[in-house]
Amino acid sequence: MINNILENIDKYNTWFINNRRELHKIPELDFDLPETTKYITSILTELGVNYKTNIGKSGIIANFYGKDNSITIALRADIDALPILETSDCPYKSQHEGKMHACGHDVHCSILLGVAKILSEIKDDLPCNVRLIFQPAEETTGGALPMIEDGALEGVDAIFGIHVDPFINSGEIGIKYGPMFAASTTFKINILGKSTHGAFPHNGIDAIVTASQVISSIQSIISRNTDARDSAVITFGTINGGTKENIVADEVSLTGIIRTLSQEMRTFIKERVKDMSEFVCKGYGAKAEVLFKDSYNALINHEEYVDIVKKSGIELLGKEKIITRKYSEMGAEDFAYYLEKVPGAFFFLGIRNEDIGAIEPLHNDKFMVDESSIIVGIKMQILNIFNAYEHLKASK
Repeated sequence: MINNILENIDKYNTWFINNRRELHKIPELDFDLPETTKYITSILTELGVNYKTNIGKSGIIANFYGKDNSITIALRADIDALPILETSDCPYKSQHEGKMHACGHDVHCSILLGVAKILSEIKDDLPCNVRLIFQPAEETTGGALPMIEDGALEGVDAIFGIHVDPFINSGEIGIKYGPMFAASTTFKINILGKSTHGAFPHNGIDAIVTASQVISSIQSIISRNTDARDSAVITFGTINGGTKENIVADEVSLTGIIRTLSQEMRTFIKERVKDMSEFVCKGYGAKAEVLFKDSYNALINHEEYVDIVKKSGIELLGKEKIITRKYSEMGAEDFAYYLEKVPGAFFFLGIRNEDIGAIEPLHNDKFMVDESSIIVGIKMQILNIFNAYEHLKASK
């Protein structure tokens, strides 16, 4: 049966691509997505799909009901864009100046709309319930948690998500067992010294000199306090202080970000950054105020569901088209929060095609995708539904 379903998907390829192009024209940011959500709901209404709006502020969930109501499998797509001015000349380029789908969320959304179309046609043969999650604000403050708080995962047994990858060829997918994306934490260190005339530095406490030692000391946390086999990054992004060339600065502000692949490492590095800042400053007679703001948690795939994605990929594309990543990405992705609540997997969809110039990295003003990848993503998610259902049925 599944082979017949997959074969019948091809005839809608133009429809899938058109959806992506229409979405690409109307990029919107964060939770403010009126045109995007209007387009999504218009398609769902056209297909006769049951859906709810304003989930997690501006998200949408669509529900399909299968033969076995005891199992529900969810698929998620993020739908927001980036504050980037698109410089490509494609006929469907952004109509919203300064905004662009430069991370492929228009592809993710069109894949989920494609899945909705196929499920609406095979509803009598659907083995279980399926929930489609259209999520806002992945690029900014994070839309996953608000959607979860509004019940997007209620009754869900497993979940799958896709992200386009411009470093994987179209027609291939990428998988990663275990940690896939990093947790991120921003920090701010205020170093408080004492101002004085530059001719008499002994009368003051130099916040700039102290800051230089704090920066050097904190960099040693990675090289000397963490296991070389565990990935972590500390980056200083800004340094601000001082008022005039002949005045010893009384205050310097440092900001940066910490990225780790586990909550344990995140906690450890935060403690070391705080201790290092405070004790180095004390040694120079200064004081340190250290502030942290946790962002997304680490995205950790569930291995048995990565196996399911791999199985689906081999069935659809062949074993040679499955790229198994050895290393984790140190970027962040809020699909992590879904995987903390229910088992599942996140995987990469290849969109690279040098012949058409689809070679630019994510978040680039010339970012382009090979649109033949859209149908691959749709078929992968359809296969994931059927294969995950068999796994869940067997384990109950």
